[in-house]
Amino acid sequence: MKKIILIFAIIISQLYFAQEYPLDYKGDVPNNAYYKDLNGELNKYVGLWKGGWNGKTIYLELRKIKTFNSGSSSYYKDRIYGERKIIASNGIVEIDRISNFDLQDPEFWGMSTNLKNGNIKRMYFYPRNMCRLQATLDIMSFTGTQMTLHMEYLPNFKDDTCQHNAYIEQYNDWPINFPKDIVLTKQ
Repeated sequence: MKKIILIFAIIISQLYFAQEYPLDYKGDVPNNAYYKDLNGELNKYVGLWKGGWNGKTIYLELRKIKTFNSGSSSYYKDRIYGERKIIASNGIVEIDRISNFDLQDPEFWGMSTNLKNGNIKRMYFYPRNMCRLQATLDIMSFTGTQMTLHMEYLPNFKDDTCQHNAYIEQYNDWPINFPKDIVLTKQ
């Protein structure tokens, strides 16, 4: 009886592990497959990162999260999720999403490869209360303890009801409280 249970356990474990694929796998996979960070390539981004711009201090916390995507082809995937905290030069906290890290709807997620330059990694940024504005954050350089981010807005449909339209018209920019370029150091 013990041999039968052992054989059954081995078969079940093989079925489970046979559904794991590397993050960059491009072939067909069965439903509920797992695109797993098998080589730990996302681990280097995980942690608390700190930088400064215009007298402010920014913290960006990045976590590796196992996500589930449902649809016609459901699958699991390891992704980087991130939240930010911004402190003004006078010590006032302007934004703090790290204290209540949102695992369902984070402001930052990724990590993918930039289609124009395969050496650049990319995250996506969905700032809260910005009328569905989206941006990309390209990691222009990475040393393990420092990374340089460059932000670019993605095309956005004009929303005539957006509360920020007057600001956008006056300054030709969004009030998102995040730099276009910044160097972050791992803490």
